[in-house]
Amino acid sequence: MKRSLIFLAGFLLPLALVAQIRVSGTVQDATGEGLPGASVTQKGTSKATVTDLNGAFTLDVSDERAVLSVSFIGFATQEVTVGTRRVFNITLEESASEMEEVVVIGYGTQRKGDVTGALVSVSEKSITSRPVQNVVQALQGKAAGVDIVSNIRPGEISSVTIRGQRSMYATNAPLYVVDGVVFMGTLNDISPNDIEAVSILKDASATAIYGSRGANGVILITTKTGNKGKVEISYDGSVSFDNINSLTEWATAGEALERYRQGYINANAYKDGAGTYYTTPTLAADLSMFGNGDAAVIAAITAGYAGGSYDPSKVPTTDWVDLLTRTGITQNHQVSLNTGNDLSKLYVSFGHYDNQGTQLNQGYTRNTFKVNGEITPRKWVTAGISMNMANGVQDYGTINRSGSATGAKDLYGMALSQIIMAQPYDANGDFIKYPGGNSTTPLYNPMIDIDESADQRNTTNIQTNLFGEIRFTPWLKYRINYGLFLNNYTRGSWQSSQSTLRRYSTTFAGAAASYETSKSKQWLVENILNFDKTFASIHTVSATLMQSAQKNVREGSTLSASKILTDASKWYDLSSNTVGSPDGYGTSYVGSQILSYMGRLNYSLLDRYILTATIRFDGASVLASGNKWASFPSLAAAWKMQEEYFLSDVSWLNELKLRAGYGQTGNAAIEPYTSTGPLSVYDYVFGTSPAVSFLPYLMSNPTVTWERTAQSNIGLDFGLLNNRIAGSIDLYDSNTSGLLMERTLPAILGYPFIVDNIGKSRNRGIEVSLSTRNIVNRDFTWNTDLSFAHNKEELVELVNGKEDMKGNGWYIGYPQRVFRTYKVDGLWQDTPEDLAEIALWTANGYKFAPGQYKPVEQGTPDHKLTDDDKVIIGTDRPDFTAGMTNTFTYKGFELSCFIYARVGQMYFSSLQPGGSTGGQYVGYVRKADLNEFWSPTNKNAEWPGLTSTPAAVSTTDVNQAMYINDGSFVTVRNISLGYTVPEKVLKPFSISRLQLYTQVLNPFMWGGKCVQNGINPDDTNGWTSVNSIGDPTGGTNNNTMMITSFVLGCRIGF
Repeated sequence: MKRSLIFLAGFLLPLALVAQIRVSGTVQDATGEGLPGASVTQKGTSKATVTDLNGAFTLDVSDERAVLSVSFIGFATQEVTVGTRRVFNITLEESASEMEEVVVIGYGTQRKGDVTGALVSVSEKSITSRPVQNVVQALQGKAAGVDIVSNIRPGEISSVTIRGQRSMYATNAPLYVVDGVVFMGTLNDISPNDIEAVSILKDASATAIYGSRGANGVILITTKTGNKGKVEISYDGSVSFDNINSLTEWATAGEALERYRQGYINANAYKDGAGTYYTTPTLAADLSMFGNGDAAVIAAITAGYAGGSYDPSKVPTTDWVDLLTRTGITQNHQVSLNTGNDLSKLYVSFGHYDNQGTQLNQGYTRNTFKVNGEITPRKWVTAGISMNMANGVQDYGTINRSGSATGAKDLYGMALSQIIMAQPYDANGDFIKYPGGNSTTPLYNPMIDIDESADQRNTTNIQTNLFGEIRFTPWLKYRINYGLFLNNYTRGSWQSSQSTLRRYSTTFAGAAASYETSKSKQWLVENILNFDKTFASIHTVSATLMQSAQKNVREGSTLSASKILTDASKWYDLSSNTVGSPDGYGTSYVGSQILSYMGRLNYSLLDRYILTATIRFDGASVLASGNKWASFPSLAAAWKMQEEYFLSDVSWLNELKLRAGYGQTGNAAIEPYTSTGPLSVYDYVFGTSPAVSFLPYLMSNPTVTWERTAQSNIGLDFGLLNNRIAGSIDLYDSNTSGLLMERTLPAILGYPFIVDNIGKSRNRGIEVSLSTRNIVNRDFTWNTDLSFAHNKEELVELVNGKEDMKGNGWYIGYPQRVFRTYKVDGLWQDTPEDLAEIALWTANGYKFAPGQYKPVEQGTPDHKLTDDDKVIIGTDRPDFTAGMTNTFTYKGFELSCFIYARVGQMYFSSLQPGGSTGGQYVGYVRKADLNEFWSPTNKNAEWPGLTSTPAAVSTTDVNQAMYINDGSFVTVRNISLGYTVPEKVLKPFSISRLQLYTQVLNPFMWGGKCVQNGINPDDTNGWTSVNSIGDPTGGTNNNTMMITSFVLGCRIGF
């Protein structure tokens, strides 16, 4: 037996040796330069190697049928069958992922290397790298110059500006184009999983082709289409668990009570019910100052004295945030089908997105259906359809009730405004009307309105695009696009008879509700003729002619009622379920049209010198006769310096392209009929009878015309070391004239304002994008992508040459939104010098004291505060934004981390340690600030002493300095770990691909005073309109918490 085994082994060993074939060779680029680190793999196996410093390799393969797969970053993968050869000299060509990559531009496509304007592309992988509600959230920090401020309320869309704000009355939002057709819906309508790529046009030479609609930049979205091959069915799903990250540690009820008490002691107002004053804690005084007859608060305070003396640790704390929030669950599921052949292509998907918000009555659910199909019945003709259907239901959540002292815009803000010793329920389990018992400045119980109020918004959008294309010759084709957009929107809001507004009111009775509905229809027709031909192998000419027409119609109605008989009916059946008539009702209708003509010419000489010229004519119905039409030209050039003979020997240089461009765009995004003086209904008494009149509520202006933006741009694209280092740098200067603004009119004219072209603005900046392939070998890679943008925004001119318009908060030389108040120089101290200075202020009626802010006068000091002493101390615009993504791969594993920064912005945060007592002992207190209030023994404190506000002259504006703080932040937006299962493992199960991943979203944030005080400055909800001094306001009372999520997901294909 033993001899038999030895014989068998001896027989099989030569066969095994024969089966192994050793091959060798070199891998080089088109110039013959060896490519070190190129991957050489036997396809379908684990046999692989990498080339050495000279590009040489050696590999043992199975047999002569083996296929070598050779790849290198920046080059197209090449496959070679071994056969009888044993030595291979393989030349790789630069791949389409670099200079030859085809990118989407306005009304067509172009090789990336031939683009003359400022354009940035974002890939499908970048868009789907983390679960997002819409594509805008995925673009933040990924595209230099695109400033995106988040909105964390479920169903809301982030704010997007490209290269700063330029308009004041018209919109600053960019134009969205989906699959070559202007998109008329919202980005919530498009599932991010349906998106193939995004191109962003930033400078006017690139956007002028869209004329009046391109002033704020253009975002081109390409959705997925069918591919040739077998039917592929895919599933992409994730579940995330969302929790509020408060960013700070809050004080306990006992610690907060000490702060409240100290304020009264400092104000000499700490006394018991008999009028006896104290300077140390006593139960009688605490009950007198803070009890307010509330049994829960009295019990909490009494517990603090259980040992005979005050012990803050014994005071029970009510976690209002925990009561009003929850762990949110976000689900995202999508199933898609992809197929195609030589005659037709089809892509179909269905998506379901459900975000159960972290606040009890907030949420958003969306269902999407997408179809992209095309057919080519003859080689010279193609027709297709793209249809996107979406239905979204948003539970907006509780908003501030009338009369509340908090100003909060959601339950989280209301929670942070509560007295943390108070309880929501009494001993019988009923709601307490005023937690804390303070009825003079009512702080209503937010728990009441969770089930007793609703604000639901339902949106259904359908956009259908049809196209037909005829190719007359290989170089001439005609395309017609037809887009139809249908929208239906309803909003129902309701307050039951038991809600805080209705239940505790002496004015109102019964439930109240309102119902709003609107529908719109928009259609667009585009006729496009494209010419593209190369002459004598050195001249390439392409030209585009386009004509388009668009019409928009929107109509709506509103109905509101009070004294509704039954709570259960909510906003349904308002007319018959109401005592008396509905309170209010109305209808509306608006319509507008745009007619456009465009021409573009591209010329390339020797594939080295490129020139692009465009002209567009737009006519807008919203403008007055004589001013409806405008033209918008642009001119741009590019020089591919790497193609020059004097750089041909620079082997490490792959791309060096210089770009320069100038263009003009416009903006007429004002409401229809603004220029004609729209009418409104007014009631009046004629004799003794009521009568109705129609009067213009806006003065007509037959001269109102386009805003015009002229922008110049110079850029440099580069690729080094086989494109292992690649990027771009852009400098731009954008000037907008004829700003559309509401100009206030004298009261004697009878009109409040008129819309006019009365200002100028300017934006200048620099943008940098950089991609590096730091490590590339067979098993391990490390890639880094960076983006950086700096923009300086300023107003250049205002109405009638005025330097400033203080009532609107507009100032020459500054951005549109600024903070202007008195500057302070720390805190007054009880030094002889400060006491002497305080005496001079006292002589003028000011009652400053040590521990309060010390105002800084402008000009010659006179110890009087006037408006001239106010200065601009900041703006909500950042000095710069930046993003960095690091991606590591090891075999089937991929680890990535995305960091985003926004630096230099200021933020008005309403939750800062205040200096006022006056009974306002409300709100959460940051633990780190407990010892940061000034006192005679704590003179180096950060915040003013706890005392009453001087009554003789209000110092509210002086104290505003403490609320305006640095809103800079750096956040880890996403950490992702994924694993792609090898194909050989999946093949027996008929699975083509499977990726499993887990992610943590927003785990960390660092920043200035706002972040340190528990405020997330990356949230548009933190910005409201303006406050009493014309400044934007925000803060934690406006839904600015941070949400950290843990995600589990998978992608599978069959």
